[in-house]
Amino acid sequence: MRTLMMLVVLTCIGAIVYGNFHWNAKLSSAMDQEYVSTSADTNPSNTDEKVVENKEELSEQDFGEIPLEVSEFLIEKQNKGEVVELVIIGSEVNELSDNKWSKLFKEEMETTYEGLFNITVNAIPGEVTTADVVNEGLYLENLVTKPDIVILEPFLLESNGLIIIEHTLQNISTMIDGLKEKNPELFVFLQPGQPLRNATYYPMDVDELKTWSAENGYPYINHWESWPKEPDEVSKYIVNDDILPNEEGHKIWAEHLIQYFIGETKN
Repeated sequence: MRTLMMLVVLTCIGAIVYGNFHWNAKLSSAMDQEYVSTSADTNPSNTDEKVVENKEELSEQDFGEIPLEVSEFLIEKQNKGEVVELVIIGSEVNELSDNKWSKLFKEEMETTYEGLFNITVNAIPGEVTTADVVNEGLYLENLVTKPDIVILEPFLLESNGLIIIEHTLQNISTMIDGLKEKNPELFVFLQPGQPLRNATYYPMDVDELKTWSAENGYPYINHWESWPKEPDEVSKYIVNDDILPNEEGHKIWAEHLIQYFIGETKN
């Protein structure tokens, strides 16, 4: 009898232990399934998670005639999310109009490459020669940023007849050296001022600037190619009895630079 009772007790204990083990196993399995489900909900695939914050990536084909090293630099700046500081330096003609070329160019560049460029203009007032600009440090005035790119219109017209071209070119070299002290990796583009009707010696100086630019490795923006060749035709784009470009002249100037930097406009 005692033996029978002992067997009954052992059987009951075994049933309790087995039931508890089975319950814990089911509970653990349920918890594992819940964890897997929760993990899947909170860790979606990379394809679903990634949000493209940058604008469409640029390539060399998104620029006009600028040198390859410049376009590669611009692409790198965009990839890093950095702004390119572009400064236009030149005579007051660059700002003497409501619809000046610098304004038209700036608007097109900032629209096409939204957020990539910060463009400022340093137009030096008065009839200053290259010697004035260098001796008084005028080309560095209002230069509050460290420029990445400078478009320099180097006061040839104001210097013509007052300073021989050899000295003018030396002054231009001094300007560039001073600008590169701000940024040794600076890209410098050179361009002439506006053409004149019936000028003789001024075009010769412009040709010298073009040659000097090529010899020293500076890109030369020859916007004169876009202006009429005949003096009577040029007159249509110059303010009457003056040497300043009118609104149509500024438009020609701007369109050439837009084509040079952008190519066919994207808008």
